Amino acid sequence: MDPSLRNRKIVDLTEEELTAFMGDNVSSGVKRIVDKVRAHPDKLGSKSSYLPCFTVYFSLPHPLPFSGVTCSMVECLKQEASQSAQCDEITPDTRPLGDAKTPLSFHTIVPPNLISEYEMHFYYHGISGNPPRLLWRSNLESDPFPTPPAGARFFSIPRKTAHGVFNTPLNKLWDNTVVPQIKASMKKRGIKYSAIKTARFSIVKDRDEESFGPIVIWIAVRPKTTNAAAVRDATPDILDILTASQITGVVVEWYEGSVVRLAGQPLMRAERRTNAKFGLNHPFNIGLGIPIARQSDDTQGTLTFLFKEVKTISGEPSDRILALTTKHVASLDTTTDFVLNDAEPQHILACSDRRLSRAIAEIQKAVTNGLRDAAELVEESEDTPDDDVSYLSRARNTLDNKNEGNTSLQTLLDEVKANWTDSNGRRFGVVDWAPHISARVDDRHYTRDIATFAVDKEKLGNFEKNNVDLGNQYTARQLEDLFWPFADVREGRRIPTNLQLPIRAALTCRRALNPDTENRNGDPLFIVAKYGNTTKLTLGHYSGMDAYICTDLGEESREVAVYNYSKTSGNFSDYGDSGSLIFTGDGDALAILHSGMHRGSYNHVTYGTPIWWVIQQILTRYPFATFCGMTYITE
Repeated sequence: MDPSLRNRKIVDLTEEELTAFMGDNVSSGVKRIVDKVRAHPDKLGSKSSYLPCFTVYFSLPHPLPFSGVTCSMVECLKQEASQSAQCDEITPDTRPLGDAKTPLSFHTIVPPNLISEYEMHFYYHGISGNPPRLLWRSNLESDPFPTPPAGARFFSIPRKTAHGVFNTPLNKLWDNTVVPQIKASMKKRGIKYSAIKTARFSIVKDRDEESFGPIVIWIAVRPKTTNAAAVRDATPDILDILTASQITGVVVEWYEGSVVRLAGQPLMRAERRTNAKFGLNHPFNIGLGIPIARQSDDTQGTLTFLFKEVKTISGEPSDRILALTTKHVASLDTTTDFVLNDAEPQHILACSDRRLSRAIAEIQKAVTNGLRDAAELVEESEDTPDDDVSYLSRARNTLDNKNEGNTSLQTLLDEVKANWTDSNGRRFGVVDWAPHISARVDDRHYTRDIATFAVDKEKLGNFEKNNVDLGNQYTARQLEDLFWPFADVREGRRIPTNLQLPIRAALTCRRALNPDTENRNGDPLFIVAKYGNTTKLTLGHYSGMDAYICTDLGEESREVAVYNYSKTSGNFSDYGDSGSLIFTGDGDALAILHSGMHRGSYNHVTYGTPIWWVIQQILTRYPFATFCGMTYITE
């Protein structure tokens, strides 16, 4: 588009200038919008957006600050139409998982496997978009997996969701008794694990009610290092460990998987829900979940929270505000310590180049949707009798609001393109302290994967305290239903209607192990969420007991584990979400997200370090720090 036309109104263009939006290569949808604007300049093209026919009923029309549909708005529509045409050409056919063709070979057990291909493939159906394949389970004979008859074309596959485990005899013995013995047993047999964790799986068969299975010790072994026979032979040792501790009714399940790190202007204020920009300016506002990146190579991540230094370690007054993220987001070299070097600063950006492109595309999409909505409102009003005063009144208000919103969105798009495309203008701060990644800081063996960066004060002009901007994916009421699924538990709990959730405290170890919510069966339930650079707002199930993981390099650690909320919720996290704060609906901080376990493009487990422990590490470097509205209690 000719830059000189960008802010021109469609109704002011000459016939020659209009060829850019009405030519042979322009889609019919774009032409329809342009025709509608030209046919109704009083409703879609002029400075006043009210409908003249309404003045019969309203003596004081109230025009809103709408300057008319601009060339820039229609250009967004053209770009979307072009991209849609390209996608239509390359989108492959997909096969749903809901129904399974079952050739005879699916029922055959082929060595070295010890279970059928069908069960291996579908046993964990539902826990992610591409769940892991089952290697072996201890209750294989006593609890057969529902299998379709040989040759059946369609069969309903049971759907599973992973949940946490709380307040059981195993919880009390897990960290100090059971896990050390399991690790020693596997080491003796030469089995290399990636993760040892616990879960309970809810199961939905056909249209039956959801039911819960037994507690599962869920073990991931390093891919291509063992086989089904080896883990089968190792299973009785684990069951004996449980029996010796008087723990019964627990199942052991094995699969393959690796743990991977999930790196990937003044900031604006968080908009109110009624503003058209709500949710779309998230990458550029001061709510927690700010997307960040290393300027050196555009590695993406997420800001965890902000804190004030107050005094330096030597006691000198300090007005610095610092931000927390992960070491592997802040530093390319994760094996050495880094301290601020004024001569060679390591810059952190607000928004990577890739996230910026996504944000611009999202705003452009909102602009095009707004244009279509306005055009449809005009069409509906044309077909409405003049004596239908009630509808015309509502249509007038709706169109006024929509036109005002479209202008606001165009302003946001122009602002982002003008002020945020230059990476130097997105500089958010410089890395101040980034100790090497370690799981040997103390005898708890949590992963210290943290880094701080001193934030440019000019970027924080709108900052007040640590609030999570929950975005525009859900309403406050919908989130209340997700965090607290049952009315008795939900009573008295509220998500702020403006969707700005204050982070009030670091969740203590004791409170994390004793949730005050429950599921429909009366079992403890702990729903958590995070807002990340890549997957935005997601919810999941906190596991309750810590997971014990081992990297491909043999580094062992202890982690908080979170499972996906449901089959349809998508990944709880993905690459680029590292550094995200994991929190509860009450505004308690649980953990900093740093890694996950993928299969293909899907992640079925997310790992993090508890915030109460992270704050202990921060205070070794910044002993006078305060956490901007978030309280912290030493246990």
